[in-house]
Amino acid sequence: MTFGRVSTDDRDGCIRAYVGEGEFTDDPLNTFGTRAVVHVPQLQQLMRFICRHGFEHHAAMNASHCAGILAEAMEVYLGWKVHRHS
Repeated sequence: MTFGRVSTDDRDGCIRAYVGEGEFTDDPLNTFGTRAVVHVPQLQQLMRFICRHGFEHHAAMNASHCAGILAEAMEVYLGWKVHRHS
């Protein structure tokens, strides 16, 4: 799976994002709404980055592996600052 978050940095006047990849798991989750359990390698490192850089904790996700092309498109064609978690 691929996850990503796009956010504005109002202080620096720019758009920034992070993207990464993981795997959906089959763990049961007894809750409501849209939900998923995923395994993200080096999750603590990602959470440290998210917290230190002021990103909101919700992210979009899909079932494909496309973090590389998303990061390239956002950086090259849109000029955004992008962190690719790996």
